[in-house]
Amino acid sequence: MPVASTLAKTVLRPALVLKSFFAFLSTYIFFKTYLYPTFLSPLRRIPGPPNKSKNNKYHIPLMGLFLDLIYEEPGRKYRDWIEQYGGIFCYRGLFNAQQVVLGDPKAIQHVFSTHAYDYPKPDRAIRLLSQVIGKGVLLVEGDVHRKQRKMLNPAFSHKHIKEMVPTMAVPAEMLGRIWENRVDQSKENVIEFDIVGDLSACTLDIIGRAGFGYDFQALIDPNNELSHAYRQLFVSASPTIQLLRLYIPFYIDIPFKHNRIRKQSARTIDRTTTRIIQEKRVQIATKGSSEDGDQGDGKDLMSILIRANEQVGSLDDGKLTDTELKAQIMTFMAAGHETTSATVTWMLHVFSTHPEVQKQVRQEMLDHIGRPSESNKSPLAYDSLNALPYLNACVKELLRFIPPVPNTSRVASRDDTILGYEIPKGTQVFLSSAALHKLKSVYGEDAEEFKPERWMDPSTLAEEQRASTKFVTPDMSWAYQPFLSGPRNCIGSKFATIETKILLYYLLINLEYAPAPGFTFTKSPRVTMKPYPGMRLVVKRFRDL
Repeated sequence: MPVASTLAKTVLRPALVLKSFFAFLSTYIFFKTYLYPTFLSPLRRIPGPPNKSKNNKYHIPLMGLFLDLIYEEPGRKYRDWIEQYGGIFCYRGLFNAQQVVLGDPKAIQHVFSTHAYDYPKPDRAIRLLSQVIGKGVLLVEGDVHRKQRKMLNPAFSHKHIKEMVPTMAVPAEMLGRIWENRVDQSKENVIEFDIVGDLSACTLDIIGRAGFGYDFQALIDPNNELSHAYRQLFVSASPTIQLLRLYIPFYIDIPFKHNRIRKQSARTIDRTTTRIIQEKRVQIATKGSSEDGDQGDGKDLMSILIRANEQVGSLDDGKLTDTELKAQIMTFMAAGHETTSATVTWMLHVFSTHPEVQKQVRQEMLDHIGRPSESNKSPLAYDSLNALPYLNACVKELLRFIPPVPNTSRVASRDDTILGYEIPKGTQVFLSSAALHKLKSVYGEDAEEFKPERWMDPSTLAEEQRASTKFVTPDMSWAYQPFLSGPRNCIGSKFATIETKILLYYLLINLEYAPAPGFTFTKSPRVTMKPYPGMRLVVKRFRDL
């Protein structure tokens, strides 16, 4: 009997422990996903949609309204809910987690301006992005962000960006000629192809030259290692895989083929970044620097940053470490080419579906700048591009119509109050540019139409156009967030905007675009808003009549 009793205890004890564990786990899940958000959370007082998903046909538990959001175009549901529930609302997301969305100017200013450092980026976004872009100015928080931003500001000054225009124009002009030659070599002088890969390679070459004084040669080398790495990271993975990586922390470590490819791509970027820093430091040390620091080959962003960093006495004085310098390069390369390539992709798509807009932009370029010179000297200058009102209006309208980053989230680092509602520590707060930019209460009944005239000087338009247009005014700026606002706004916004205009000049001046028959795509919110599975257009030569 003693033996039997001991054996029974030995067998039953692990079973009892396991049973207790599952009982505790199920109780905890029930509390976190139902009891707390329904009866105890202060967020339950914030208005919002009922937790009934029309797309959860199989009644999968703990999905909240997650499926409704991913099945709709990015920002559409948020926009509808802002219009219905007001400037702040709360809904249930994945695992029934309560999510707060802002659609009020005071609430947006509170989170993104006056209390920006109390609302850092979510850990899962930092974990996923830091492997690719490092912990540079885009991802760091608090005092570290202030230090990095202060060091980077001079490199992105108006003066330096103006000087970079001829450098940026070289790859853009090359891409224009490549596409023109493709058209000329076709039998019917018209071709249909996916423009995404070429634009990504071109913007990588632009950031290489203007950012680092380095020629990646991504455009002329179809097997370019770095360009291939970025395609694998930002284009090849399906939207489903992107969601799994974002919401399941350990998913990226599962040795699936696509995860192994991702890690290999990240190693390629890391290796390239290390080499750039080493070569740039040798170049600066060899050539030295002039008194004003802007002579020779040192006008690229990284040369300016390294020279400025060397003049800082110590880390206590704000000097960047080698790791921080490396992170800035990784950030420049990823953000500096990915967002612009996406913007130009969408712009050419919109031009293809709005031929009259396309024609008017091209004519403005021809009238005020003309075609590229036969000589090697670029006809472009910063001031001449910014002096084209219709082009400026088109770029601003595109950033409203299809913002490169449709949604941004932050997490409350402490208990707070927004518009009179309690926001507990740990609450995820969303700002959806894609939603704000389409609010009819702000932009009028035609908010879902592409209409550049809304950004123009009313006195330059015909009376009929003035009567039918709700023009954008300064009091509407809170609802225009392509680069965010406050101390964490995009430091490279001016760089990206002029880069976009340069590319549009060279790709539009001699070519025209039309939709590819039968081709369909979806707007896929990855790191940036991308067309999935790509963007095929019909391209042909523009001929003066």
